[in-house]
Amino acid sequence: MAVENAGILFYTEHRYYGQSWPYENDSLSLEHLKHLSLHQALADLAHFIRYQKSHSSNLTHSKVILVGGSYSGSMAAWMTHLYPELVTASWASSAPLLAKADFYEYMQLVENSLNLSYGNNCTQRIERGLNHLVKLFNTNETTELLTSLNACPSYDANNSLDRMTFFSGIGNYFALVVQSYSAYIPALCETLMSLHCSDEEALQKFLQLLYLDGKRLGEYNNCLDFSYQSMLQLFSEYSDRSSGTRAWFYQTCNQFGWYTTTSRINTTSTSSTFGREVPLWYFEQLCHDAFGSRQTPATLALGIAQMNAQFGGLSFDQSLRYREVVFTHGELDPWRALGQQRGRQALVIAGYSHVEDLTSINVRDSVPMNLAKLRVMSFLRRHIAAI
Repeated sequence: MAVENAGILFYTEHRYYGQSWPYENDSLSLEHLKHLSLHQALADLAHFIRYQKSHSSNLTHSKVILVGGSYSGSMAAWMTHLYPELVTASWASSAPLLAKADFYEYMQLVENSLNLSYGNNCTQRIERGLNHLVKLFNTNETTELLTSLNACPSYDANNSLDRMTFFSGIGNYFALVVQSYSAYIPALCETLMSLHCSDEEALQKFLQLLYLDGKRLGEYNNCLDFSYQSMLQLFSEYSDRSSGTRAWFYQTCNQFGWYTTTSRINTTSTSSTFGREVPLWYFEQLCHDAFGSRQTPATLALGIAQMNAQFGGLSFDQSLRYREVVFTHGELDPWRALGQQRGRQALVIAGYSHVEDLTSINVRDSVPMNLAKLRVMSFLRRHIAAI
């Protein structure tokens, strides 16, 4: 698209990620994390655009098109709203717009996508298997299960946080495949369905294949730590420059939420999926333990309210707000529940998941995918050509 429109591509890095650590190795301390926020990142981008225009004579009057996927897609939309004088138009792919703590819809859409890609016999086997595992925990009969998975002796099945971490990990695996590797969903379900045993036993055998395959190959010399403390350690790592895990979790604890729960409080609904074992307070506890006593549910609630009040969440008329933004979503993407899916400037692409449209037009892609890309190009070209 840049070539066809005589454009220059710039890739900007978000503060606190990659090499952009403002306080070097002390950047992820509580004292310095206060400078990590969406608004600071958008201000960085505004500064970058102004700098490029003022320091390159051939860019002074250039139009600016923002393209982003996932959180950066959200940023592209929010940037267009907050700095309209700097941005001509934006393409926001797989962009969540509604800040929300209890994102229970995510795992429900994971289940829906498994059904769409393979059939409900796969999700039924998963759900029955999870219900069986829940029963083992409820009746204190987890010894054989944990031994078969080579769980560390320190894991305490009677500890509620350890229990939630175990079930969260199972859900995260299926979510990862659906969100990021949608083409492999049929193979995943084929593996699960090929196990010649009852539905109740199949998931446990599947987990053994999943968790112990590396051990058979000699990649793991130690037990597998499914504990809450091991999860907390991921968010307490101060020196990790590669994954951005602590920085991203800090942002979710303060402005976005987006916690993939499977158990809803104050409801009689039975529609929650994946074992119904991971409530919102599990993530609230992680936030508290990772970032201290000042990190409370009220802190997040305030941040979410401010986000949705300023940017509109999903309650906006696109003829009045975000007119310069085109939104695309994959039909299989669980994140689309929090994105703009309606209207002439919103496209939902059948058979695809998260940010899978952010590639050049390819003859191997489906007709709906390439038509969506052509519509995005047409939308952006109209803004580029406009006087």
